Amino acid sequence: DTLESAELWQKVLNMLNSGEMPPEDEKQLTDAEKTDFLADLSGQLALARKALSDSGGVITMRRLNRREYENTIEDLLGVKIHAADLPDDANPGGFDTDGSAQFFSSDQFEQYLLIAERALDLAMVSGDKPAFRSDRYDMKDLVIRDFRRTVANPGSGQLGDARNTTGKKAEDFTVPDMIQVFKDSKNYRWLNHIAYLQNPDTENGAVIYNWFNNFALPDVKLPEGSLTQKFIIRVRAAVLNDNIPEHRRYLEYGSVSSESRRGELNVQGYRKVNGTMEQPEIIEFEYTPWDTNGLSLRIRERHINELNAAKRFFRTSFDDTGLGPPPALWVDWVEVDGPIIEQWPPASHQTLFINREPGLTDEQYHQAVLENFTRRAFRTQKPSPSFIDKLMALYREEIRSGMEPLQAFKEQLAIVLASPGFLYLNEPTYGERRRDLTDDELAVRLAYFLWSGPPDEELKHIAAKGQLKHPANLKRQTLRMLRDPRAEEFVSGFAHQWLHMDRLDFFQFNYEKYPLYDDSLKETAREEVYATIKDAIREHRSLGELLKSDHVMVNNLLAGYYGIQGVEGEEFRRVLVPEHLPRGGFLGMTAIMAMGSDGERSSPVERGAWIMRCLLNDAPPPAPANVPQLSRLNGQFLSAREMQKAHQEEPQCAQCHRKIDPLGFGLENFNAVGSWRDLEIVQGPTVEVDKAAKKPKSVQKEFPI
Repeated sequence: DTLESAELWQKVLNMLNSGEMPPEDEKQLTDAEKTDFLADLSGQLALARKALSDSGGVITMRRLNRREYENTIEDLLGVKIHAADLPDDANPGGFDTDGSAQFFSSDQFEQYLLIAERALDLAMVSGDKPAFRSDRYDMKDLVIRDFRRTVANPGSGQLGDARNTTGKKAEDFTVPDMIQVFKDSKNYRWLNHIAYLQNPDTENGAVIYNWFNNFALPDVKLPEGSLTQKFIIRVRAAVLNDNIPEHRRYLEYGSVSSESRRGELNVQGYRKVNGTMEQPEIIEFEYTPWDTNGLSLRIRERHINELNAAKRFFRTSFDDTGLGPPPALWVDWVEVDGPIIEQWPPASHQTLFINREPGLTDEQYHQAVLENFTRRAFRTQKPSPSFIDKLMALYREEIRSGMEPLQAFKEQLAIVLASPGFLYLNEPTYGERRRDLTDDELAVRLAYFLWSGPPDEELKHIAAKGQLKHPANLKRQTLRMLRDPRAEEFVSGFAHQWLHMDRLDFFQFNYEKYPLYDDSLKETAREEVYATIKDAIREHRSLGELLKSDHVMVNNLLAGYYGIQGVEGEEFRRVLVPEHLPRGGFLGMTAIMAMGSDGERSSPVERGAWIMRCLLNDAPPPAPANVPQLSRLNGQFLSAREMQKAHQEEPQCAQCHRKIDPLGFGLENFNAVGSWRDLEIVQGPTVEVDKAAKKPKSVQKEFPI
């Protein structure tokens, strides 16, 4: 019941786990006695940790986390930013809204200032409205021009001699075997270029080959200065023949950053190709470049987004011609319309510069704009006159030093966006006496809870009238906000942390075993979790459906992965699960199952621990420091159940594993990426999956395993 006693018993637990207690000259516990005692003591310490970590009702003022900062900047300026450079939001409690786990330094102030300046550069414009353009990129001409230049290069050694041999046999290349050339030469792709030029499907368009992950369509260049502006992209495409498998009928699009290795794409979306060579289709999507990398749009066939992985996949799958896997998709042209600008200056600019009253000098107008912006940025707190005076004094000084007025003004706004009044959700207290929230403060709390962003005009209006606290009004506003698209921020933020979904990014999945589990599928699997929770909230469904349901929320890509027919389009929708498929609820989702693996094999321990931690609120204690290394098993090919059975033979391990493992074993028919299996490959041998499971006594019989 005290911190000191908890620390003492933790030391006892550590000594028992290490084998230092009881002393050798004292009576020893049997394995069964030791297991029972360790289980009971671990459970009591877990309860003590919860009780002693209670803050006693004291709430620490907190700053905006990354999600909230990005959303608040977008609300204020109308532009999207990426705040990856900001302080990490992770904390021991698992949620990013705990002020007691946050910290701030002078270096971070500089980071906030730099990000704010970049955001303001995007939001503020000058000059005339950019002209609308409609450009069409003929993919055949662009690809053929590049390939002919490559094949004609005289500096290629033996393979360069191939430039005049189109249509000749392999023996005429000055080397006897094309496949051997591929294996021995780094310039193998030049043979592929020649093969491409000979492909009849390239006569009226471009064929996408999966060569080393760096073959995509030539980049589509967007106009300089078009950041934050919307474009309409159209692609005329087709599937080459009816034998193309489902997973290869998708185009991915995105940009390539300066940090990416060649061919690695920042995937921003995908579209399924349903057109045929006899009747190609036109695929249309919106695209907005938010950074300079986005000005180069790249389109490719969907596949593994890691250069080394793609190289190995190619080398292990090239066919008898030495040219790798056959192509699947054909593209005629890519068309770019834009920028699509509904008003000029754009809304992002107009929200900054309020109407100018007659008779105001430039300096007076800038001060009025600054005061208006700061009031919006500070939410419930009015900026002090001294704060505004200091900013205006700095503005005058920079003007005198020769800085352009717009740039000087931009720097003052950036200071506002890096100041405590903006970064912190401030609810002043007076002494130790507790007080009720004001309506304005309640509006801010509600908005950052449900939207991870500031309140809108309707919420601020009812709060300003002092009517938000009325139960009927509060309920009405809450339901309205949950129906708003911004409520997706609540779902994704809460679910990501509640379900520990960061584990989905902890490791690289084995691309040779699971070539379909690429970036597009992984992100779509993550979205299935969010879409399911969002549907349950908006449609007032039973929370039990999160655990077990006869429906799933899927789109075309995920439905194809699950084997569900008849789902077209990238939008998630509620679909009845066919009786023969093991889907529906968290425990049938590929994302949840993939988190219960190491990217190579399924892990009953991880899955069982996840169920206890996230669904049963009974998190197992940390593993003891001296978990025995099962060296006696080295070289043996063991199934997951056999490996865990060996762990349970150790008393230090048995205390937890006898609760964790039975839950995880019930999910062993799902492999490391959540696909159903009846057989498990164990380092070569294949064994039948043993899915027998038993629920611990603490688990209700209704729990769906």
